[in-house]
Amino acid sequence: MGRSRFALPVIFSIVGIALTILSIYQVTMDLPSTGFFSFIEGTLYTDIVVVLVIAIPVLLLEYFVVAIPLAAIFLLANRFIKAAAYETNIMQIGSKFSGIRMIRRAAAPALFSVSTAGIVRGFFRDFLFTEIGPFDPPIIEVLFGISATLMASLVIMPIALALFMPTWILNDAGIVTHLRQSQLDVRQCPDTEGVGRWYSSMLGGYSILAFPIAMFSQHFLQPFILGGAEPDFISLFISFLWTAGIPLLVMSFIVPIVILNERFQTKSAGIIQRLAGTLGADIVQKPVIAKILSEQSTADERSD
Repeated sequence: MGRSRFALPVIFSIVGIALTILSIYQVTMDLPSTGFFSFIEGTLYTDIVVVLVIAIPVLLLEYFVVAIPLAAIFLLANRFIKAAAYETNIMQIGSKFSGIRMIRRAAAPALFSVSTAGIVRGFFRDFLFTEIGPFDPPIIEVLFGISATLMASLVIMPIALALFMPTWILNDAGIVTHLRQSQLDVRQCPDTEGVGRWYSSMLGGYSILAFPIAMFSQHFLQPFILGGAEPDFISLFISFLWTAGIPLLVMSFIVPIVILNERFQTKSAGIIQRLAGTLGADIVQKPVIAKILSEQSTADERSD
């Protein structure tokens, strides 16, 4: 796997971060600083950009401090929960992982961040935009609401990464659970699943379900139905555009962490595989699904 696979994720991340900063600038460029960061001189925009710049190395540090210990905890918890019917082993898996897959890996934690942002979105509106008077034109109300959602999502993002980074390591290490041999005599389908996939499926299920509800409530219900804003074409178009765009912008901040995981994937996966080995895990091969021919099909093949 060459370094060229990192080109697309790097470009995606740079463009997304630049668009995020530009979007925040359009709303906060004329607003006074909150004074919360007394060591930063300038406007509210300056405060936000400085915090975003500081956040990137903090997220990188979070990977080294949190990811592997939590992956170990996730492995132990999964083994305890499934011990009665499942074995935990290390499956031999492929090594290819393209740039597209790196970007896609950032989607689930981004959706989790945006979906959960509704919890702290109100705080951002009250704390950052306290000096705002009546909106003129009214479309500015929509832009402020969208900006609050974006910034709240970026605050939730470290929490989302703390939950999803361990699943990446477990998946890359090939840690799987599968039904014990004794369970295969029972009338049920064979069940083999990655331990990381088991966790990310639960987290991703919440994100997919909560995202449309949160976006409808924040960008359509509150401003247009409850807030009384005029639902003209431009306002609705902006709301629809940013409903799809905010997760992409949040993904651009997550992609560097995905790239970092790729660079250290061999070491982190090795640590988790050794832990799994001490817990009794063996190395297993991928299951092979083979078609069973009927007697008539077999006879026809022999006659040919």
